[in-house]
Amino acid sequence: MTPTCVFSILLILVLCAAWMLCLASLQRRRSLNPESYRKLLHMGSGLMALGLPWLFQSAWPVLILSAVSLTGLLAIKRIPALRRRVGGVVEGVDRKSCGEFYFVLATGLLFLVTQGDPLLFSVPMAVLTFADSAAALVGQHCGRHRFQAAGGTKTAEGSVAFFITAFFSALVGLQVFADRDPAATLLLALLLALLLSLVESAAGRGTDNFLIPITGYLLLRAYLGLPASFLMLHLMTAVSAWVTAVLMRRIPRSCRTEQD
Repeated sequence: MTPTCVFSILLILVLCAAWMLCLASLQRRRSLNPESYRKLLHMGSGLMALGLPWLFQSAWPVLILSAVSLTGLLAIKRIPALRRRVGGVVEGVDRKSCGEFYFVLATGLLFLVTQGDPLLFSVPMAVLTFADSAAALVGQHCGRHRFQAAGGTKTAEGSVAFFITAFFSALVGLQVFADRDPAATLLLALLLALLLSLVESAAGRGTDNFLIPITGYLLLRAYLGLPASFLMLHLMTAVSAWVTAVLMRRIPRSCRTEQD
């Protein structure tokens, strides 16, 4: 491992620690909802992760960085002094979640399987960084229509925010890193946003931090290079499946209302 790699690893660790301490200090001064601080930590970590393909040429430094980060998160949960200092940023929400661990695991695994490819790594990570945060914040502040998900409830408003943000995140990434037909790029971004929205709405207990980037990578591998006509067919099928799932969810509720 070169001195540059070591310096980059240390730099990222210092920046992550500084960002966490900054949020912890802000949390003590301003009593915002704990979810807001958690998502600010999420976005800061995601922005640093998006730079990994340009910092490291192999997966080993990223795996080492992930291992150290996991150790640090475990220390925050297990060591009382650290937990009092920054634990509120990591686990201040009133629900069981291991999302921070899934985030680190997904980052390391995604870099390993993509070998740091800017397109295959950055697009799924951008969706996780921006769309997942948008869904949580919109759902928290504007959510009115709730539905049951694994391990808790989510909101329709949050899912819409996820879809819109995921679409633009994927579209920008595809336009920057993939030299494709504009129509195919647009359809692929829509397809990724729709399918990943379904993943996000079904996942719970922080598992979306793992499932979103890994599923995004698998979808990119499956759909990259396909013509626009084929993507349109898959998009129509996905929309039909989504509509069917929504209707099937509503039918039992209607039946119970009529029986009462």
